Amino acid sequence: MLAQHVFGFCEFITVYIFLASIVVFTLRIFQRFATVLINRPWSRHRTFTFRSSQGRLEMVNDHSSSSPYCVVCMQEAEEGDKMRRLTICLHCFHAECIDTWFCEMSTCPLCRAEIPPLPPVKPLLLLFVSAGVLDFFSNK
Repeated sequence: MLAQHVFGFCEFITVYIFLASIVVFTLRIFQRFATVLINRPWSRHRTFTFRSSQGRLEMVNDHSSSSPYCVVCMQEAEEGDKMRRLTICLHCFHAECIDTWFCEMSTCPLCRAEIPPLPPVKPLLLLFVSAGVLDFFSNK
């Protein structure tokens, strides 16, 4: 009889520890997912193809009807150019120019706003494994 009560108590403790570990693991995944959503490293910039439409451009920018100007290569955007608009400061640059710039710098060329780093290659893996562990095993 005593053995039955001890066995029942041990079973209760085992189930309780198992459920508690599932809850902690789930909360940890949600915390990391929320961190990824808040930081949003994938929203570094938006890529678009420049189209010159005078009516739309005048509505957006009343004092100037010129096309966007890339300060990296010192040229104005032409029809069909691939442009990138930084989401932090909304400045536009040619895609090739700003990619070259980001190889050396991590700030906007105009206002020096800090631009977030590139997103990880496997962002879902970061939900289960910390970034330091991935960096340790990925560096050769």
